[in-house]
Amino acid sequence: MEAMLTAVFDSLLLFALAIPVVMKYRILPVEGTPYWLFGVLFFILGAHCFVSVYPDVLGSYKKHLDKIKMFFVLVTIAITLGGAVVTAMFDRARTAPVYGVHDIILQQESAMRFLVVGKNPYKETYFGTTVEMFNYDEPGNTEAVNPALYHFVMPPWYVLFPFIFYYTSIPLVGFFDGRMALLFTMATLLAALWYWYRDKAVARIAMIMTALSPSVTDYFIEGRSDVFALSWLMVSLVLLSRKRYVWSGVMLALSLMSKQTIWFILPFYVLYVWLQTAKRKADFYRTAFAVMVVSLGLAVPFMIWDFRAFLESVVLYLTGNSATSYPVSGYGLGMVLHSFGFIRDIHAYYPFIFWQAAVALPLLVVLLRWLSRRPSESRLVISYAVFLMAYWYLSRYFNNSHLGFLSMLFVLGGLKAVDESTS
Repeated sequence: MEAMLTAVFDSLLLFALAIPVVMKYRILPVEGTPYWLFGVLFFILGAHCFVSVYPDVLGSYKKHLDKIKMFFVLVTIAITLGGAVVTAMFDRARTAPVYGVHDIILQQESAMRFLVVGKNPYKETYFGTTVEMFNYDEPGNTEAVNPALYHFVMPPWYVLFPFIFYYTSIPLVGFFDGRMALLFTMATLLAALWYWYRDKAVARIAMIMTALSPSVTDYFIEGRSDVFALSWLMVSLVLLSRKRYVWSGVMLALSLMSKQTIWFILPFYVLYVWLQTAKRKADFYRTAFAVMVVSLGLAVPFMIWDFRAFLESVVLYLTGNSATSYPVSGYGLGMVLHSFGFIRDIHAYYPFIFWQAAVALPLLVVLLRWLSRRPSESRLVISYAVFLMAYWYLSRYFNNSHLGFLSMLFVLGGLKAVDESTS
């Protein structure tokens, strides 16, 4: 019964999560409704369910069931999520620079243009760019100035990697959209998940819930940066599972230089690699060296260019230590304190570090001990997710997409635990 449920569940999940996407978003950049494409999608979803419940219908091809089901999954994700993002990019190119896109994409593209003309994206302000056109509101203050106009918050790899698409897409399609890099990293992430899970039924479930989860899809389509960072991290974990420690360290460094979110996995990653290399400490030191060299290689040029501007944008802006800091926002402790009047000005500095030290640091110790008692990749990811959630809740901001990112971590870590228990 359990094996039957696992065999069927991925097809049911795919059907349930794919339909809301195509009912909400356009999936082909053409005039009118592409009814033929809906027909293709419905056939694939129905056929997937049918062969999952009655695999014997495949006859001698039953031995290829995993490959057939994987084909259905990939085509469905390509039509739904891929189609929605591609259509959104073409619609934006035809309509307006700010149409249907998050301001982090606008800022990424503007930062790339600054680099092209030799300007430091961490030093420049973004007034006069498309970022200024973005509709930014704060509760009770419709005249608020978007703080993103003063800082480029993302680490260097986030602005450097998309140049691959910048220089190829303009000659090919006539425009560049930062979500082109996001689509590539989503494909990379899904490929990494396929190799990370030994049980391919679990891998398919992980891929479906990562690509089509309602807590992720909307944010991905508008261009949030979580998948960009997560993709490099998952490639690192795949390499780690195969004991390719140095290359794992290289991919981890790219992830660290993609988004500050990933920084919080470092203590767990270091402990896990230390324990895994107990008999070959040279592997640990080579891995640490790879992480440092790649990370510093990406960050140091910008630090030399203007250390204060880099520090203020990448670190101080988020912690409230800048004159134009990210405001208290979202659904965490900061807004609880604001709603009760303890924080009157959401732009002012508040010492959240005391809350984080009181709660998150003891939690970090507990999680490290938990990981050290039985080191596993699932515990590595879940420890990171729990610690990040506590830290985020106790910080200045705990926004909607952060919850989406955490949902991915818990899904991937939980399914990895299932995978480890069956292998």
